[in-house]
Amino acid sequence: MARFPYYQRNVKELGRLIAKAATDELFRRELERDPEGALSQIGLPKETVALMRFKIVDQKSNPNAVALPFRLNDKKLESSNEAYLKGLSATFSLN
Repeated sequence: MARFPYYQRNVKELGRLIAKAATDELFRRELERDPEGALSQIGLPKETVALMRFKIVDQKSNPNAVALPFRLNDKKLESSNEAYLKGLSATFSLN
């Protein structure tokens, strides 16, 4: 299962989103096309969505895919610590 920062109040909505994607092919394709939009619609913090590029991976076609867990420093995030934010961005960059 994917791991990313969230607020406790989003846990139920994230579970529903993942379950719906697992059971509804049309929704899964929409989630793959625009994961940021779907995550924003369920109330995932804008800061979280903006910090990362989400990619939905189908385990059937990518059996060796790995989800990397991580934690954000809330104090540095809330204070918009530029060095911290740049470091996060570089960590998740695909370039």
